[in-house]
Amino acid sequence: MAGRNTEGTEGPGLGARQSIAASGPFAHQAHTAFWAGDFPALDELLSTAPALVGSGPWPDEIAAQVVFQRSLGAVLASLRGNRDDAERGFFDALALSGGQPVDEARVIAYSLRAAFASDGEPERALDDVGRARQLSSAVGNSELAAVASIGEGWALSELGQLGEAARVLQDATENLPDSLGRSVAQLRLAEVELMMGDRASARSSVDTARETFLKAEARYWGARAVLLTGAIDRDRGGRWLKLARELALPDPAYERLFLPEGTLSVDLSAKRSVRRDGVPVVFLTRHAEAAVRLLAMSGPEGMSVQRIADIFWPGVPPDRQRARLRTLLWQARNSLGADAWRVQRQRDVVVFDTSGVDVNGAITATAIAAEFSSRRSPSR
Repeated sequence: MAGRNTEGTEGPGLGARQSIAASGPFAHQAHTAFWAGDFPALDELLSTAPALVGSGPWPDEIAAQVVFQRSLGAVLASLRGNRDDAERGFFDALALSGGQPVDEARVIAYSLRAAFASDGEPERALDDVGRARQLSSAVGNSELAAVASIGEGWALSELGQLGEAARVLQDATENLPDSLGRSVAQLRLAEVELMMGDRASARSSVDTARETFLKAEARYWGARAVLLTGAIDRDRGGRWLKLARELALPDPAYERLFLPEGTLSVDLSAKRSVRRDGVPVVFLTRHAEAAVRLLAMSGPEGMSVQRIADIFWPGVPPDRQRARLRTLLWQARNSLGADAWRVQRQRDVVVFDTSGVDVNGAITATAIAAEFSSRRSPSR
C-alpha cells in the first residue's frame, strides 16, 4: 500500500485516481513550459495545480507531483531574483515525506536547487548534491541525481576550484540523459572556461549549447547562451545582444539577464573617469579610455569613424587610420569586459550604448584631441 505524506489534515479535493490522472499531463506541460522559457504559462500551470490535487494528505504519487510543482516554482522564483520565494518553495517541497515516489521527487528537488538556485551558496549546493546522490542510491535510481552535477560544478567554481569544476561539468555534458540538461552543463562549463582564460574552449562549449537551445526553441537558456557568446566574442557583442533581446519575453527572469554587472559611470570631464561600482576601469591604453569618453559624449547618435580617426590621428593616411581604429575599438571592448557590447560599430558610425550608465560632466572633442596633441610626433 502506498505511503502517505505528512502535510495537511484535510482529504484531497479530488479522488485519488482522478488526481493521479491529472498530475501526469501537468508534469509534462510544466516541464515543457520551463524549457521553452514560457514562464507566464508556467505560472498559470503552477497556480492551477493545487486545485487539481487538493490540500492533502495525498497518496505518494500525488505527493511526488506536489514536490515537483513546488520545486519548479522555486526554480522560477530564483531565476526571477526572488530568493525568499525560492527558499520557501524548496523548503515546502523538501518538507514532504512518504514512500519511494516521494523520495524520488525529493532527489529531483535537491538536484534542482543545487543546479539552478544556489548561486552564491556553494557549500549548500555541495550539500544538496550529496543528499541527492545518497537518496537516489537508496531508492535504486542513480540517474535521478544526474542534474545535480551541474550544481556541483558551479559550486566548485565559486570556491575557486576551477580545474575540478571544469572536469565535473565536462563529465556532465557527456553523461546527462537529456540534451537540454547537457546544454545547461555546457553553458556552465563555458562560463568556467572563460574564468580560466581559455576563450577558445569557452567559445566551443557555448556554441554547442547555444545551437541546441535555439534548435529546441528554449528561449530563456538560448538568450543566456547568446549573451555569454557576446561576452566571449567582444568584437561582435552588439550583434549578440540584439539576438538575445529578440529571444527575450516580457518576464523578470529575462529582464535580469540584461542587468549590467555593476553600475558603470563615466565622468566626461576627468581622466580615469570610467568606473564600475566606483572602481576605475583599467584600460589597455589612454586612447581606449578617451574613446569611451568621446563616444559617451556623443550620445545615441554616435560618431563617424572618420571623425574619431581625425581626432586621434590627424594627418595620418586613411589606411593607417582604419587599422588604428580597429585596434582602438578592440582595446576599448576588452577593457570594458562584461560591458564590451556597449561599443558598437554600425557601418560608418560607432555608438556607445549608455543605457543604465551614469554619464555626467562635459567635454568637447577638441579638448580630448588636445590631451594627445602634445604626445604626437611629426611621423604620426
